[in-house]
Amino acid sequence: MASQYSIVIIDQDKASRESIVSTLRPYSDSITLAGSVEHFTVGASATQKAAPNVVFLGVEDVAQGIQDIQAITAQYPRASVIACSSQKNVEWFLALMRAGAVEYLLRPIAQDELKQSLQKVGRFLFANAAQELPTGQIISVYNPIGGMGTTTVAVNLAAALAEEGTKVALVDLNLEAGDVNTFLNVNPTYTLGSVTSNVERLDANFLMSVMTRHASGPFILTEPLEVDEAVSITAEQVQRVMELLRGIFRYVIVDCVGQLAGCNMSIFRSSNLILFTTTLSLPALKNTKRYLSAMESKGFGSDRVKLVINRYLPKSDIQLKDAEKVLSMPVYQAIPNEYADVVDSINKGMPVVKLLPKSPVSKAIQGLADRVKR
Repeated sequence: MASQYSIVIIDQDKASRESIVSTLRPYSDSITLAGSVEHFTVGASATQKAAPNVVFLGVEDVAQGIQDIQAITAQYPRASVIACSSQKNVEWFLALMRAGAVEYLLRPIAQDELKQSLQKVGRFLFANAAQELPTGQIISVYNPIGGMGTTTVAVNLAAALAEEGTKVALVDLNLEAGDVNTFLNVNPTYTLGSVTSNVERLDANFLMSVMTRHASGPFILTEPLEVDEAVSITAEQVQRVMELLRGIFRYVIVDCVGQLAGCNMSIFRSSNLILFTTTLSLPALKNTKRYLSAMESKGFGSDRVKLVINRYLPKSDIQLKDAEKVLSMPVYQAIPNEYADVVDSINKGMPVVKLLPKSPVSKAIQGLADRVKR
């Protein structure tokens, strides 16, 4: 089979370079090693010639590493940068991931960890890259009034689905008070308003050029910065954006809030799944019952609408079985109440599934992602 993937290694550590080359050698029929060099200045030349899919970047100084990662991803936004360092430092990890790295490997690099990282950034060692992906799924995470954890679920579900190189988009459709950019500590130059204001010339290339790729994997389209700009967005414009996103991404996760009208209805009509997120409190369940009934009357029944219980406490006065009885709907997934873990992830701008993968919240979100994939 002809070579399909190009890799560049930039690392002062000779042993690290040799370890990577050794691991890649058995896959020479599907990988091109475009360069293995010591310094970024030489590596930059190699990346210009190769337009690599993956760059292994040795990092000795975190500030320089950030600068190098940003330079690579600015020129090749679809390239995956794997940072390699001897520093077992959480601050380094977060800084380099925020700069655009998709993985952080500690030297000496273990063969198994290296292989796992390569699988995460594309599964290109074991899959046929030429195979076209099916039409993407649109998954809405919804609650009409907000405050029920839709953003937490949406952000972390997107990050969980983005594992192993799967292309995932995360769209903030909370047009009045969206928080995706806050949760992920991003300040994008372009927003949903940038896309809808140019809907006449909107195509896949333009859409990809304005989306921000987060270190956790998903490509992000946040809510407009100005309130007046948000008001002008129409359901027709949103539908056009969704159609294009579905053709580019395997999964499109949409954070929704508000009434069953306008842009929300446009999103729901396009959605394969609608994850109605609520909590086990009497007011929340009462409101959930009203809206589930209204959604069913509009054609969104239990085949598409699934119930997600957030902030679940096993010893709560109201149990899952009580909610299922009241709502006449099974619980699709329960997300435990681990407040400290979630707040920590928000403060660090990294989804909890990436920052604290062993947290009960992370395991529950991963369970949700696994169900979505079926």
